[in-house]
Amino acid sequence: MSLLPAETELDVKGRKLTGGMVLFMLLGFFATIIAVNMVLLGFAIKTFSGREAKNAYIAGMSHDRALAAVRAQNARGWVIDAQLKRVEAGRSSIRIERGDAGTQDDLEAFARFEHPADSRQDRSFALARESTRAWSAIAEVPAGGWDLVIEMRSGQDMLFRSHERISVKD
Repeated sequence: MSLLPAETELDVKGRKLTGGMVLFMLLGFFATIIAVNMVLLGFAIKTFSGREAKNAYIAGMSHDRALAAVRAQNARGWVIDAQLKRVEAGRSSIRIERGDAGTQDDLEAFARFEHPADSRQDRSFALARESTRAWSAIAEVPAGGWDLVIEMRSGQDMLFRSHERISVKD
């Protein structure tokens, strides 16, 4: 007498579970996983912004220079006040003003709105000088979260740089 039943089929709710059914379930399971992976891969490729380090080794080597630039910027003691006002949907007015007593005639100011997830949406522009300590511009910036980067240069020398996360609302 054998302890195992002679039939290899299981009876589940009046239906027999056969080897063919198990094979069909396994193939269906893996086909579903592969299909979902392909859809997600398609979205990933289509939405990849391309934001990556051009050369990580060189970027790492320039770390000491970046720290020296931050120390020099802090030593200048510049106080910059940035104001962003919504003019109309999709358009904003940006104005920056140096609040410290120093003046420097040859400064050029630039602003850049960087999208946190998609570098293809970044917007850069030069600010027009209003006075020796104030610059402004009108920028087309959609509503949402942005990184506002303000740079002030004298020729090729970067004298001031700030980077701040902001939220633009209509």
